[in-house]
Amino acid sequence: MILPLAFLTGCGRGSSPNDKTLVTVADKSITVKDFKNKFSKLPRHYQAVAEKNKKNLLDDMIVESLFLEDAIRKGIDKDKEIQDILVEARKKIIIAKFVKTEVDDKVKVSGDEMKAFYEEHKDGFKTPGMWRASHILLASEGEAKDVLAELSKGVNFEDIARARSIDATSSRGGDVGYFRQGQVVPEFESACLGLNAGQTSSIVRTQFGYHIIKLTDKKSEELEPYESAKPKIENELKLKKRNELFDKLVVSLKEKYRVRVEPGAIKALEAK
Repeated sequence: MILPLAFLTGCGRGSSPNDKTLVTVADKSITVKDFKNKFSKLPRHYQAVAEKNKKNLLDDMIVESLFLEDAIRKGIDKDKEIQDILVEARKKIIIAKFVKTEVDDKVKVSGDEMKAFYEEHKDGFKTPGMWRASHILLASEGEAKDVLAELSKGVNFEDIARARSIDATSSRGGDVGYFRQGQVVPEFESACLGLNAGQTSSIVRTQFGYHIIKLTDKKSEELEPYESAKPKIENELKLKKRNELFDKLVVSLKEKYRVRVEPGAIKALEAK
């Protein structure tokens, strides 16, 4: 009875694949579990790289272990500067965990709250109207009239823009791209507002010269759908609630631990 029991007990120890030693540095082992822990703490984009070349990650762990081992043997961990840094790091880690527990983990935003916020702030989720235009820029009114005459005969707008426009957009057939109100000079904008998509303007004079403008596309103001806006709303509400909870926590702790700023404290700090 003793032998089978001993056998079963022995099988239960060190049988986990995670306990398997991968590398030994001095008398310390790097196990499969150590490797997995290291891997899990990598940023997601680095995990994708490490997944394809696990040897490199293991090599990094070996180098890290070598440096740490030699540094400790040389007493660097006892250095006062290191000790001060460790004290500060410990404080920051504890505080971060405290804030996460007392503030971050308590921030909840319901679907009803998000929906109400969307309804109350719809103007903030509107995509403004946009226009897209092409133009032919000329140095004189006479040249502009000649181009209008050519266009009236059915000559292609883009071809004339490439051949005659003095603007940098000539290489792309005069295409200005999309723009909103206020993004182009007033005279140019006014002409576009009076056109339908596909229409061409008469001669438009601006500080740059004489334009003939063709409106190529027009996008009306649109309201962003709730489902699309939902992540932004959730983030905004969570941030607001987090700030409120944080401030409330600070106030309550000041009362709990009877914080008292001594008279003249700030003046003492400002003194030379």
